Amino acid sequence: MNKNIDLLLINSFAPRQRIASDAALENGLAMIRTYLEERGFSVYVADDQRVSLVERGVPKWCTYLLRRLVKLQLSQTTGRFKFLALAALLLAWPVQSLTLRLRKHHLDEIIDNIVTLVKTEQIPLVGIKVWGGAPYTWSSKLSKKIRETSPETIVIAGGPHVKVYGEHVLAQGEFDLAIMGPGEELLEYLLNKRNTVTTKVAFLDLVHRELGPSPLLRTGHYHEQGDYMFHSFTIPKYRPVDMADKVWFHTLIDGLGCTWNKCSFCSHTRQNTHYTPRPIEEIKDEIVAMTSRGIAFFRFSSSETPLGHGQSIAQMIIAEDIKINYSMFVRPGKTSEHVYKIYRLMIRSGLRAVFLGGETGHDEINDKIMNKGVVQKDIIDTIQCIKLAAVAEGLTCQVVLSMIYPCPVIPGITLENVFEQNVSLIREANPDAVIVNPPGVLPGTAWFDEREKLGFKLGQNFVNELMNYEYSIYKPVEFWRKLDYTLNDLDVQKLLKEIGRLNKAIINMGIPINISDDYLMMSQAIGYSSKADLFDFKKKSFVDIISGTSTFIKQITKTMNDRSKLLAASNPSNQAASPAATSTTKE
Repeated sequence: MNKNIDLLLINSFAPRQRIASDAALENGLAMIRTYLEERGFSVYVADDQRVSLVERGVPKWCTYLLRRLVKLQLSQTTGRFKFLALAALLLAWPVQSLTLRLRKHHLDEIIDNIVTLVKTEQIPLVGIKVWGGAPYTWSSKLSKKIRETSPETIVIAGGPHVKVYGEHVLAQGEFDLAIMGPGEELLEYLLNKRNTVTTKVAFLDLVHRELGPSPLLRTGHYHEQGDYMFHSFTIPKYRPVDMADKVWFHTLIDGLGCTWNKCSFCSHTRQNTHYTPRPIEEIKDEIVAMTSRGIAFFRFSSSETPLGHGQSIAQMIIAEDIKINYSMFVRPGKTSEHVYKIYRLMIRSGLRAVFLGGETGHDEINDKIMNKGVVQKDIIDTIQCIKLAAVAEGLTCQVVLSMIYPCPVIPGITLENVFEQNVSLIREANPDAVIVNPPGVLPGTAWFDEREKLGFKLGQNFVNELMNYEYSIYKPVEFWRKLDYTLNDLDVQKLLKEIGRLNKAIINMGIPINISDDYLMMSQAIGYSSKADLFDFKKKSFVDIISGTSTFIKQITKTMNDRSKLLAASNPSNQAASPAATSTTKE
């Protein structure tokens, strides 16, 4: 580790893994480090979000016992031995409590180690990539300890949580500053300014004089002008330590924003500029850089990849004879022969999974409540178009449909009407997987601004509770932590039970639930393709997640990473190097 660290970057995390792809390559912090190191700054990244992290701090006998109990519980959920599932649940409960206590103790030890590092090295700036729920709670605790022991250190929050909650992240005084949007250029500015003054107070005064009084610093599409301190994309340079014990798929920024940007529930509407595509040549350079490291799986990051831009990316990939797999977010719309041909082209170029936001099957609710700008037929036609395109190409491209249920309703329409239309949509569209999301009321959205009109009742401390809320998937919803929030007199427990009712109907159709596009790519990489395979994949990974172990996820990570190296090595620019060599290349 270099001495005289200018900036410490930290990735936050939860006591338990929450999805199989939690330990994907950390592109954001690597981008910031790459950008700043090229300008002469010393940057250290602390990222303990690894595949096997969940088992650290817990004795092997404890994880072994809990895993056996969880497997018993899940294997006996139906049939005449259902009582065994209840017995396993009751037996697992004290073991769950013990493992969580040990995990939280381990996370506290990580905080202490970071605090010691900051104090010993007298690091002037610390940036924390903040995720929602338990990672936010952990980040707040870490920030508080750093500021207590190193009062001259500036702690800055960034990442997804700031983009969703904005100024609310700073409401309790947890951090000195927060960056909403890309942070590379702004952090360069802050590091340079810190060197011009002798105290933290003088630094913050200077920042507020030059950038404005708010500690929330908006950049890129989140700034009023849309380009504040963000003028270029950086290709991250992953190091061997960045790739160790990680799932090798890279989040690639294909563009910023959304062409629609009007959905009433979506936090992306905080962006003041609509979709901006990233130049194709830059995307090509980043893909080539990643494949040279053995990385051949990509997840496009924009909330929507418009078909025209997707077509241009696919044409580039095919023209350059690049071999990769990738997933993207798409918006349902009107289909045509032209749209069908674009999907065929993208699938031919490596598109293997699509995340499609449908929200609801009820057209009037999608219009009046969601402001989605699409109807049920658009959703069905888009999914069927992708399926037909995949069949025509003789390749796999799976679709996950995202829904919001329960949801607000309007006079003359009941929740049961919405349920029936959702079932109708899913049955006819027949996606490969469905995710049913609760009706989140996020600051900065139309739903939040019109919450009372829509039937939401939020407690006075609701936003702070929501920012810290962690779903306890290992125990029944009746025992989850209360959240001061209702929709038309449905509290959280009732809302979750209603979600469970729709999930049960979906499973009865033979469609797996709660599998996202990254899951789909991971499952494909290990040879899973059918819906039965996905059910099996979900069940095995779910055992890991509930029990706080990584037995199955480590297996699929190794298989996926090996597949990634082989696919990357097949690219023309990499064929001189062996697959093994691509995984350990140094900068």
